[in-house]
Amino acid sequence: MYRLYHHPICPFSRKVRIHLAAKEIGFEIVQENFWERRKELIAMNPAGTVPVMFDNSSATMVAGSSAIIEYIEEKHGETKNFLGDSILKRAETRRLQHWFDEKFYHEVSKYVLNERFFNRYLPGSHSPNSELLGVARRNLNVHLSYIEYLLETRKYLAGDQISVADFAAAAQISSLDYFGDINWHHYLPAKDWYSLIKSHKIFSEILKDRISNVTPPEWYSKLDF
Repeated sequence: MYRLYHHPICPFSRKVRIHLAAKEIGFEIVQENFWERRKELIAMNPAGTVPVMFDNSSATMVAGSSAIIEYIEEKHGETKNFLGDSILKRAETRRLQHWFDEKFYHEVSKYVLNERFFNRYLPGSHSPNSELLGVARRNLNVHLSYIEYLLETRKYLAGDQISVADFAAAAQISSLDYFGDINWHHYLPAKDWYSLIKSHKIFSEILKDRISNVTPPEWYSKLDF
């Protein structure tokens, strides 16, 4: 059994939860308000970030979403592989996972999540900065267009099979969608892909997530939106 320390709106936590569900691996979740910097969290992960996973079977702690996914894939290689079945497919999956974990997050998600939620818990909290949210919206347009470019020749982002690349992208996008920050009418191919990801059973628990004092838009949990 695994114990996953996470935060429900954290896209990296969501990515790991989707992956564990896809692998059909049992795990329990513990919500961690990482901004509180509990000494127990720092002991588990000196970076003070989530997700962090504890493997009860080996008393092993693994920190960071990509490290956790690699750990699970190596340990549970007998189940379906979500990195790809060839060296080229694995390279493309990892490339896109890195794209969404790093480029997408730092150009889009970080601004939206901080301004709409996380900053309220930090010293000197302030109202959402409209200029930063505007930057995020402009950057989001570029990233959604890139998703649609990929989908011109693929069913899923890294190929014809669902992979960690889809998990990484959908985790970031679902966090934004919780705050209603995506105008899906302008990106119908991306919407069709996201609707397909949402329809998978592995995504169902993510759509049940709620955070205090913020209600998602009416379409957030709908599979056909």
